[in-house]
Formats: sequence, C-alpha cells, structure tokens
Amino acid sequence: MDKRKPIGRTDVELREIFQLLPQAGLCFDIGHATQVDPTMGAAYWILKHFGDRIVQMHVSEVNSRSKHDVLSYSTIQAFHQVASLIPSEMPIILETPVLQGQMQTEMKKAVLALTAGSPPIAISA
Repeated sequence: MDKRKPIGRTDVELREIFQLLPQAGLCFDIGHATQVDPTMGAAYWILKHFGDRIVQMHVSEVNSRSKHDVLSYSTIQAFHQVASLIPSEMPIILETPVLQGQMQTEMKKAVLALTAGSPPIAISA
C-alpha cells in the first residue's frame, strides 16, 4: 500500500488484484493508506469494500520519507475517522519504532486511534 508502489494503494487497484486472486487476503497498512490519501478517503473505501478480506493490520505513522514513525495526534485523529469500519477482532501489528519504555504509551495511542466512538483524547508520556 506504499505510495512508492504502482499498485495496491486504493480500492480500485486492489479490486484488480482480487479479480486475479479471488482467494487472496489483505494486510491493511493504515499508515501507508493515510500517506496515499491524508483525507482517509482511500482507507474508507478499502475498508468498506475489502474489510472482509483483511487478515491483519499494520499500524504506524508513515512520514514523508515513507519511513514508519510513532503515532502523532493528527495521525490518531485520522485513523479514528475509519475506526468503526475495522473488524473488532483484527490482529494489529504496531510498526512504530519505539524503545521498550515507550511501548505502553504507543499501544495506548493505537487503541485510541482504532477505537470507534468519541474522538480520541491527548495522551502524555
């Protein structure tokens, strides 16, 4: 789903792949989906059309150099926009580069970002 790749970034591109591979699952990388479309429109349509194909989800912020980063408040807010479309039992893999002492805070931020309901609140370290 990386913006540097020529396919697999949008629901239209994924539809082409799934027509060729009808049994294929999807690893949904919400950080890269946000990088492709910061409005979360691409993420919305991927989740709407292919949510039943998602077998795991990767979570991080993806910076302008296409590198994984810690979740910022703006990314948490962006993810929260589509949280209600994410299957509740989805395996989540955090790809955020944090030190061991920062893991609990980063996991709490991910939970806030992916929990449907009221808007996320700020988290302090």
